[in-house]
Amino acid sequence: MSDNDPQVPAGLEYVFEMKVFFRPERCIFGPLPGGGHKGYTPCSSGEIYGPRLSGKIVPDSGADFADVRGDGVVVVKSHYMLEADDGTKIYINNNGYLVPGKEGVDEVVDGVLQPGYFKFSPTFVVPEGPHDWMGKTLIVGAGRRCTNPDHSIFTYYAVT
Repeated sequence: MSDNDPQVPAGLEYVFEMKVFFRPERCIFGPLPGGGHKGYTPCSSGEIYGPRLSGKIVPDSGADFADVRGDGVVVVKSHYMLEADDGTKIYINNNGYLVPGKEGVDEVVDGVLQPGYFKFSPTFVVPEGPHDWMGKTLIVGAGRRCTNPDHSIFTYYAVT
């Protein structure tokens, strides 16, 4: 295989970020059979900005559904409705992993210990039109946690 093989990803292209705000109500229950817990955190709103998509998160349109394993790793399963600036509605299903940070090892941003690992792979359902590239492109993302108010920032990259 050569370096210019079209089947080999060339890299990542920054496409957009989302700032997702969460409601204070959280539901965590368990322990579950086999260990771990289940969690639910509703989103209240958010904004989308970047070179290939901008808009908002439709208020109260989804939540983070998390499986917290016995080892503390959070299996992220989040669903939201997005609305592009042109009014196009887009469904996002984010799946990934959040590994809690360790004090003295992982970064602290604005007083918040960041996860040791917070990555995901979203899929999108989008109508034909100017944003249908999202349903035809492999996109990966990384997250960071923030407080005051409670929110996360998700940064997305297209695999080129």
